[in-house]
Amino acid sequence: MKKLFSLALSIILVLQISVFSFAQFNAPALTKPEWDTLYNSLKDDNTLPMLCVGADETQVSLCWHADKETAVAQVKLADNAAMDGATTFEGKKTDAENDEQVVCRVTVTGLEENTTYYYQWYGDNGWSEACKYETKSFGDHKALVIGDIQIGGQTEDTEVQSQNGYDWNSVLAEALSKNPDASFMLSAGDNTSTGKTAAEWQTLLMPEALRELPLALAIGNHDKKGMMYNYYTNMPNEYYGNYFEGLDRDFWFRHGDVLYLVFDACSPAAADHMAMAKEAVEANPDAKWRIGVMHQALFGPGYSVLDPETSILLNAVFSPIYDSFDLDLVVNGHSHLQGRSHFIYESTIVGKAESGGTYTDPFGTVYLNTNAICDQNSFSASSPYTAYSFYENDITTYTTLDFKGDTLVIETRRGDNSELLDSLTLKKTKDFKDDGILQKLHRFVYKFVEFLGIVYQKIDNVVVAIRGGHF
Repeated sequence: MKKLFSLALSIILVLQISVFSFAQFNAPALTKPEWDTLYNSLKDDNTLPMLCVGADETQVSLCWHADKETAVAQVKLADNAAMDGATTFEGKKTDAENDEQVVCRVTVTGLEENTTYYYQWYGDNGWSEACKYETKSFGDHKALVIGDIQIGGQTEDTEVQSQNGYDWNSVLAEALSKNPDASFMLSAGDNTSTGKTAAEWQTLLMPEALRELPLALAIGNHDKKGMMYNYYTNMPNEYYGNYFEGLDRDFWFRHGDVLYLVFDACSPAAADHMAMAKEAVEANPDAKWRIGVMHQALFGPGYSVLDPETSILLNAVFSPIYDSFDLDLVVNGHSHLQGRSHFIYESTIVGKAESGGTYTDPFGTVYLNTNAICDQNSFSASSPYTAYSFYENDITTYTTLDFKGDTLVIETRRGDNSELLDSLTLKKTKDFKDDGILQKLHRFVYKFVEFLGIVYQKIDNVVVAIRGGHF
């Protein structure tokens, strides 16, 4: 019996080691001199790829810049580092923001869960080195949430850019070392600072971990200062609508039982936001969870409760969408303050969501607000909606959404040592009911909001033109 017991323990230990090592990211915590060396070697280039989430868990996409004369929009995928027997995926080339390059976008399909792949993209020097990409579970999964990366510091100074990149890499290294099972990362917007320079995106993409971690990036007001987001991303199911203008777009994707709806909160085109949500929900009637992502901080801590544009106008545009489709969680940024709301419905607290609590089939939506990575805010203010807030603004944070069957565990941790700051557990035993009286009433009344959204959009265009861009 002792031998059998020892054998069983040995097998369990081997399996644990195998699973743990299988999911490790290449995310080194570099010293500042090490980062400076990496930054200086890459800062004058503009060809790093972005790995983006696919339309579902069986897909992943790439986007990169390449020389216009030699560019080939192709990606190879294999199950070995030597790339033997690789499958080649074709994509498309579109104009870049400059005359020397084009943008290559390719989507890889047919991925299987818990599998190690290797991929290459065709760059200026031919095929790149083989990069490893490990899929995780296609059912239960974990998403990493980070907000306001804001590379650039609203300046093109290379020392500022390098410091921003170092801070960004440090948070990624800490978060991924503690969460090797993360499937992808959600950003609540303001990925860059000026929205106008290639250098910001090059710095954003420098961490080695981003060759292995797919991104889903919402648009923030700083991204909206320019058009660069348009040339550096390859998001799935992009929705351009009938009223969106310029950079405006929403998108959605599915992973396991979870439907993610990502909104461009800088656009007041209410009709398009509602139409995108309706399209996504109708295409995924069996999704167990619905998660929204937008930049501006509805019901968050800080100045958002004092900002009329957020608390009145954006609230009128987005809250009815979240209420009518019964979203479980909405991820926000913008205020550069970490916090989380109670359960909200029709802009009212309809239930407590205390830190550390577990709630089964709660009514209402939780709003999670993220801290900033590179531009922490010194302003703090209380909000009646806030269930948890973290006002040590010089400390970065990250959040994980861990989906396991009927349970979602939301945990927020410090970005420097992963100390647990806040947690909330949601359990779900009921299906969505999208044809109820309340849902239909919300969408009927929302027609008036859609009209006002068109008026708001026209006024906003004038305001943005006068002040020279989005704040």
